[in-house]
Amino acid sequence: MAHRTLFKHPVFHLLLIALLGLVAYSNSFHVPFIFDDETSIINNSAIRDLNGFLSGGGYAYNPRRFLGYLSIALNYRFGGLEVVGYHVVNFAIHTISAWLVYSLTRLTLSTPFFTEGRPEPDGEAHRPVTSFIPLCAALLFIAHPVETQAVTYIIQRLTSLCALFYLVSLCCYVKARLELDLGGKTTRSVILWCLASLAAAGAAMKTKEIAFTLPFIIMLYEFLFFGLPTAKKLMYLAPFALTTLVVPASLLGSRMSIGQLISDVTTVTRVETGIPRLDYLLTQFPVVVTYLRLLFFPVHQNLDYDFPVYHSLFQAPVFLSLLLLLALSGVALYLLRSTGREWRLVSFGILWFFITLSVESSFIPIADVIFEHRVYLPSVGIFIALAALASLLFRRLSERGALAVVGVVALILAGATYARNEAWGSARSLWSDAAAKAPGKARPHYNLAMALENAELPKEALREAATAARLAPTDPKPLDLIGTIFGKHGKYDEAIAAFSEALRLDQSLPSAHVNLGDAFRLKGLTRQALEQYQQAVQLTPTDADIYDKIGTAHIMNRDMEKAAVFYQCAVSLAPGNAAYRQDLMGAQAALGRH
Repeated sequence: MAHRTLFKHPVFHLLLIALLGLVAYSNSFHVPFIFDDETSIINNSAIRDLNGFLSGGGYAYNPRRFLGYLSIALNYRFGGLEVVGYHVVNFAIHTISAWLVYSLTRLTLSTPFFTEGRPEPDGEAHRPVTSFIPLCAALLFIAHPVETQAVTYIIQRLTSLCALFYLVSLCCYVKARLELDLGGKTTRSVILWCLASLAAAGAAMKTKEIAFTLPFIIMLYEFLFFGLPTAKKLMYLAPFALTTLVVPASLLGSRMSIGQLISDVTTVTRVETGIPRLDYLLTQFPVVVTYLRLLFFPVHQNLDYDFPVYHSLFQAPVFLSLLLLLALSGVALYLLRSTGREWRLVSFGILWFFITLSVESSFIPIADVIFEHRVYLPSVGIFIALAALASLLFRRLSERGALAVVGVVALILAGATYARNEAWGSARSLWSDAAAKAPGKARPHYNLAMALENAELPKEALREAATAARLAPTDPKPLDLIGTIFGKHGKYDEAIAAFSEALRLDQSLPSAHVNLGDAFRLKGLTRQALEQYQQAVQLTPTDADIYDKIGTAHIMNRDMEKAAVFYQCAVSLAPGNAAYRQDLMGAQAALGRH
């Protein structure tokens, strides 16, 4: 009897959820920094000084996502660039979010819609679902491989952390409303729960813009599970309605478009598409269907999809996807009429999916039309809906039998997550996977080329960089990389040709100027080298390395006075760099100075 009580105890359920998550992500804690991690973490000076970050530097860097980057700054403060610490925090966030999915579903089953007496449509007694549905939803959430991009990809902590705050806010709101309904009056406890909910809502909106939908979810929840609110209860909704102003206020004053602001990839790696609003909206219909397919059949996952942009409603993928999404929305609305309690959860889950996805899958054009981590928060609704459907499907089974079936499914998903994390094991394996699945897209081949070059495989790197250059003939970065590879192996003429072609495509690319200058300098052409370095300095006047290279070119010309001046500039910009100091001391010694 005791073991049955333990089996149904919430603490046991929470431990089971965490254990399954640990199994699924056990091979992810040494995954290196990848893709956007380079600009957001490795080369991000804003996170290097925690005191400066907290005293205003962090808010100035990105006020819209201040709390997300604060968590990164804290990671850096206590662990530097050791990846394990970042992954431990990401996994903890994912586990807590899964616990919150469990808690939210349990709380929902305590709302008036579920506790008030109402007969079942088939006349049968209603089997308790207090344990099954919450545990089922949480196990699916923590084990599903579609979540890997929001958990294993370090900087996408902004997505998972926002989801955590989002769920905390909703759970606190539901607690306040349950206590209000139970006591019939506003108590101190009710006020504290409301304040906690508002604080979490604000935190979510200062982590990522997807939190904009939270007030709408709260209003939907109120209507579905507490009924039409009275004038008094509307007072509790009003503060949450006002939080919808937080995200728009954070966007004011920026010269970037909204799509650029909420984009998942920085301008360094983003492919600029300039997609018209209508084309982006049309493309999102098949994108959303792809998200649904991944939730039901998580195969062929990819970090960087080669997804076509559609231009007409009457293109078959767009039209058929729209029909499917309209049908699913219609089902959600139709189920609101059902007296079956689980059907209301199914309806809520579907509506949650569409509402929470609306910021990134609507008419706001974002350069990359699809990314798997964008479905992290929306997936909560689908998993709650699936758990409710499973409760109906396994109605004839005992609760233990139903949980056994769900446990097997969760273990299979955890195995798929483990396998997916294997692909994330290194930059080379991840981009090899992406390039194989998107052979016609330049960016995966370019990133694979960089990974191969870092692994000291120049022939393979050249092949991939050449493929990227062929697929994106107007992009100078693959050519810049080709030149770098040639230069490292002493083929300066080939390097100069590649760098020159890159600059023909884009004269504002500082790295190409620097690299071309290096090639000229190593070939002994110091005048041409200095010309390129000077152009690079005009583009990036605070780059100490360029000044040091100019000093070295003057050394080759035996102009020690100028060399000392430029070495001094490099030291002034980067006083902690020992190599720059050594170069300066060498020039001063040649001039007879201390």
